[in-house]
Amino acid sequence: MVTKAQKFRLGIFIFFASILLIIFLVMVAGNQFMQQKDIYYVNYQDTSVNGLQIGGAVKYYGLDIGRVEDIKISKEDINNVIVKISIKEGTPIKSDMKAQLIAVGITGLKQIELIGGTNQAETLEPGDFIKPGKSTLDNITGKAEIVAAKLELVLTNLAKMTNEENRIKLSRILTNTDSLIHQNRQSFTNMMTNLDSTSLYLAKFMKNSNLAMDKFNTLLRSPELQNILDNISKTSSDIAQADLKKIMNDLNEAIYNANEAFLHIDLTVLKGRDDLLNSLNILKETIDNLNDFSRQISEDPTLLIRPKK
Repeated sequence: MVTKAQKFRLGIFIFFASILLIIFLVMVAGNQFMQQKDIYYVNYQDTSVNGLQIGGAVKYYGLDIGRVEDIKISKEDINNVIVKISIKEGTPIKSDMKAQLIAVGITGLKQIELIGGTNQAETLEPGDFIKPGKSTLDNITGKAEIVAAKLELVLTNLAKMTNEENRIKLSRILTNTDSLIHQNRQSFTNMMTNLDSTSLYLAKFMKNSNLAMDKFNTLLRSPELQNILDNISKTSSDIAQADLKKIMNDLNEAIYNANEAFLHIDLTVLKGRDDLLNSLNILKETIDNLNDFSRQISEDPTLLIRPKK
């Protein structure tokens, strides 16, 4: 049996619990009511908002920035559905943002996701309309319709290609092709053999070309070639810096001196030629005398003992 003391303690517990619950509700509700929000609108035209409910979340890059406040049909155009959303005060909403309907899990519920937006775009004022975006289902549906239309076109063309007349033509083509292949089988075999040989030669040529290119690259990187190029560059620089006029004058003077030297040599040769000729004549007479003397000695050796009278 419950005593009065137990009833009293239970009543005190319920009283304080009720007070704490009321304080909690007041704090939560007061925070919601005291929080300042900016109101924007989204006009969905010919778009189903099935699954979007009042109180649904409004997100941007996955962050909760607001909620859906109201959903109603436009009085001016019944094909338009106007969604009223509240955004946290101070949240920048750009004119190039779009409000896209996003499905939440597999429950069929939807929420609004703000996508896009650039820093250069103008900031919308509270009360303005945010551009609507297509939902993922709409995108899939649109693509499916495009695919279905193309598939239907392909099937129509395929049906035209496979009619009776085309089948007969195709059969004739295949028959002629088979006959042609049978008649020219040896030619095809020779052609494939030649192609194979050509491929081998081409592979060898490419290999040799690669070796030649490697040697050429090695030559380009060799220090000897670099020294030659440096010397040529230095010589070219020296020639560019030299006084060409002075060089040409010195060269002309050297040629003139060489011509004078050759002229003196010619005069000397001409002068000495007469002396040389005289010497040769004397030498010839001497040789003749010696020959005569030798002949006489050979005929009469006594001439060496007694002179001939």
